[in-house]
Amino acid sequence: MTRYDPCLIVKRLIVKRGALILYDEVFHTGVNVIRGDNSSGKSTIMNFVFFGLGGDLDRSAWSEHALLCEHVWLEAEFNGNPAVLRRQIDVSSQSAMEIFGGRYEQAVSAPIEAWHRYSYARSKNQESFSQAIYRLLDMPDVAVEGTASITIHQILRLLYADQLSPTESLFRFEGYDPENLREAVGNLLCGAFDTEIYELQQLKRTKEREFTDISAELKSIFRVVGGGDESMTLEWIEQRRKGLLEERDAVSAQLVVAEERFYSSQSSDKITLHAQRDVYKQVQKLQVDIGQKQADVDSVEFELSDSAAFIKTLNARLEALRDADLAAEVVGTVRFGTCPACYAEVIDHDHEVEACHLCKTPIDTERGRERVVGIINELSIQVKQSERLQDIRAERLKTHQVQLNALQAAWRLKAKELADLSSVPTSKAREEIREMQRRLGYIDKSIEDIEAQVKLANKIGDLSARKSQLDQDIQALGTRISGLQLSQTDRLRTAKASIEKNIIEILRGDLKRQDSFENPEHVLFSFAKNTITVDEHTYFSASSRVVLKAAFLVGFLKAALYDRQFRHPRFLMIDITEDKGIEQARSHNFQKQVIEISDQAPVEHQIILATAMPWPSIRPELFVGRHSTREQGTLGFLPRKVDGSTEA
Repeated sequence: MTRYDPCLIVKRLIVKRGALILYDEVFHTGVNVIRGDNSSGKSTIMNFVFFGLGGDLDRSAWSEHALLCEHVWLEAEFNGNPAVLRRQIDVSSQSAMEIFGGRYEQAVSAPIEAWHRYSYARSKNQESFSQAIYRLLDMPDVAVEGTASITIHQILRLLYADQLSPTESLFRFEGYDPENLREAVGNLLCGAFDTEIYELQQLKRTKEREFTDISAELKSIFRVVGGGDESMTLEWIEQRRKGLLEERDAVSAQLVVAEERFYSSQSSDKITLHAQRDVYKQVQKLQVDIGQKQADVDSVEFELSDSAAFIKTLNARLEALRDADLAAEVVGTVRFGTCPACYAEVIDHDHEVEACHLCKTPIDTERGRERVVGIINELSIQVKQSERLQDIRAERLKTHQVQLNALQAAWRLKAKELADLSSVPTSKAREEIREMQRRLGYIDKSIEDIEAQVKLANKIGDLSARKSQLDQDIQALGTRISGLQLSQTDRLRTAKASIEKNIIEILRGDLKRQDSFENPEHVLFSFAKNTITVDEHTYFSASSRVVLKAAFLVGFLKAALYDRQFRHPRFLMIDITEDKGIEQARSHNFQKQVIEISDQAPVEHQIILATAMPWPSIRPELFVGRHSTREQGTLGFLPRKVDGSTEA
């Protein structure tokens, strides 16, 4: 069957307590029906699927029996690629997730290094599991202004109709729920934003953070130097340095005259070159230090350049891997009419196993698809680690350059001092000479301070220039984002019109229980407001609100099954088919509509229904697991015999 990406298909759910397996059932594409008596654990299984995919459950959502479990293993296919997700049940905090590329059978025996562990929340040094799942689904990692990035939990809230949420709400209920977050989730699933918008928004936020940091750093510098930057301009510093150099030359000339006069009048005093030799040694040492530090700078610059090329290669390999996976899926198996070596006609023979029709070597296509997830994760982690190392190298380069500049400034001062000493031999000075030398030392220290001020002024200049450039970039990005968002208005209008049409069809197919459902003309819904109206009516009976909410979710899914521009993962869970006193005939009618929509769908999808009143005409192959009862719930805490073996 054709597949529109993103596409999420749950293949198997395993719930464990230690080594004990409490639930293990296989799911399939299309409609999956979990059936059982009331209070037999159907909602618990639905919550396990939600949690296993990355949903966040508070303590009130966990049943007493669910809290006795320890781990959820969920095998799923992301855009056709298999992966196993494993999460520990921990209601006290947001649980991390481990991901394995492949099937459950391989995952249970795989070494620990074959798994990748992701935290719930992202950090500077580590990805969250939402980012990993987005990558597997080829969905953009979206951030919303005023909030953190959208998590997979937020996406699942619009794909799961649970029993605890109000039926008048489109989204699964959550305490903190800003309007712009709901709107961003809805628009994302509608395909109403181009990926470039999210990338530009992330870039804009990055530049805004850098702009804030630079502003704070400049403010701190100005506070230290006196609250203003007038005295720190390069022009003022250059004038100050020029004056000090002129004063130093004048004092040096006076010192030379004084020493010459002293030598001519005190010819019996012994002349020494000891001070000159000391300064010469200092100059030599500084030259060696400068050479070593320059070598350090060159080494780090080489590492930066080499690592940049390595990161570029990894990104190219990632892109090539995705292209190869897509090409293999589109092209399929290549078959030759003639042998490429001898040009003889190739005669095909039927084989029980899939194999190369030339050399007859068996082809393990499943294993190749299993490796795709692992390779993508490994390459992505390498890219993240390499980029982090690049940041560390850049900081090290900055430190080396600062140290190099300091050594060069010290060398210039000592070289000048050596030149002065070389002009006239010095000796033990009298009071006049000592005073001049003290003055000369003071001037040298002032010049050294000026060099520090030059570096500070250069830093201020660089920061000010960067701040100005960032301000321009932020303004330009804001204009570009606004233009792109405006261009997506038509896409959002088209998506909502398709969803509205499907909702109307489902409502018209409902039993004659709600007047406004019999022949509705318009259905309006708002992701931001979390509301839906039918021909401007907002009040419905409790059971009709259940039907309306389910109709919205199914209508949303159906729209995505016929339009590949939706970023809806073609996945849906409904656990409200008998809520609020809905009668059995009405529930059966809704189940019938859902199955008909699924049967007619042209692309892969998955719908998981939980019901205590299954429609009698449901095909047996649509059921998942046995019919559960209060005595024999969905979770097998008591050992039972299966094919002669004992199982939980």
